[in-house]
Amino acid sequence: MSIQRARYTKIRHLTISLLDRFNVKVAPVPIQDLLSASGIDIKFGDLGEVSGLIARQGRHTIVGVNSIQAHTRQRFTLAHEFGHFLLHHDLQSHTDVGFRVNYRDRKSSEATDIEEIEANFFAASILMPRPFLDRMNAFEALTDDDQVNRLAEIFDVSVHAMSLRLANEYSYQRSF
Repeated sequence: MSIQRARYTKIRHLTISLLDRFNVKVAPVPIQDLLSASGIDIKFGDLGEVSGLIARQGRHTIVGVNSIQAHTRQRFTLAHEFGHFLLHHDLQSHTDVGFRVNYRDRKSSEATDIEEIEANFFAASILMPRPFLDRMNAFEALTDDDQVNRLAEIFDVSVHAMSLRLANEYSYQRSF
């Protein structure tokens, strides 16, 4: 039995490549446009406790997003499902009438399995790209709540998502 590890380097390269391919140079990243340009149909609706889902049948892919959740949560869900689309072609999940369905829900946000860890990392990396953060001297925001709030607004993400992204990207630098 092999232990799977998240493919962080691959995901970093993939997100930078996508931003280059779609000529995205500034925040906020137009995540809905990236999915649409990749041939993904997006549907919004009340999904109850579920934040989002991806359903594939052959070459046709639909991403569903819970329309009653906050706008920033919807953006993260779109990016998360885009990560599944690009990274997890053979993910085994619920199958119904030829569709493979992956749900974004409480379990996915716990990041307890490798596919969810990768999809969450992809979402953070595409919505808050490290090169964009570096250009904005985001490292300095680690100890300044006002700067974290400002960055969250610029990137159109939640303050919580921005705080986690900054901590994950820059925390090791604090020890030097």
